[in-house]
Amino acid sequence: MSEFQDLAGKVLPHLAIHILLKGIRRGPVIKFGSKPVLIVIDCVRAYHDPASPLYAPERFDIALASILRLITKCRENKIPVVYSSVIFETPNSGGKWYTEKLPNVLCCYDAGNPFRDFAEGVEPRKDEVVVLKQYSSSFFGTSLSSLLASLGCDSTILCGYSTSGCVRATALDSMQHGYNPFVVREACGDRHQAVNDSNLFDMEQKFAEVVKEAEIFGMIDSIKKP
Repeated sequence: MSEFQDLAGKVLPHLAIHILLKGIRRGPVIKFGSKPVLIVIDCVRAYHDPASPLYAPERFDIALASILRLITKCRENKIPVVYSSVIFETPNSGGKWYTEKLPNVLCCYDAGNPFRDFAEGVEPRKDEVVVLKQYSSSFFGTSLSSLLASLGCDSTILCGYSTSGCVRATALDSMQHGYNPFVVREACGDRHQAVNDSNLFDMEQKFAEVVKEAEIFGMIDSIKKP
């Protein structure tokens, strides 16, 4: 039984029984390819600054440490690193998500707001692409899918914030665009631990592989060098 099935047994007992009886999960079922791309999702100051409405003590700091290790590992192995970040030139560019649903939160991503600067230590190199978006998924309304195709990508390594929002939306769209998604557990953060864990569980059951940092490092090391 995986740690996610164990979690379900504690908080979602009926779902856990259904999963075990039906045999939905029996280890990884998605293939990790030879041309992965790391996507760092919304790793910005808004989640680390106590003055921000998105701030949560410790949770995002722990994830950030893992994200920085992932970036270093991928760079060392010549795996492309892509960053996604939200930006709003005006509230209307975020549609009703901004103007009606979350105006007091999404203002953190207004152009010129220092909260939307990358978190400390996250510094895209000149040869690394930053994809700007207005909605949760890093794919929606952006050139990300075309970029991944041009890189010959066959699978994505996903990390960032928040697990229940932009990470989940990006993982779903990654699968739907044909890029096998691998979500790194320690490298994802949310404002509530229960929400974080339940969304990781749900992603693993439906459309992604959720792996530990050590596991993804092992997968990266297993890629045959040309």
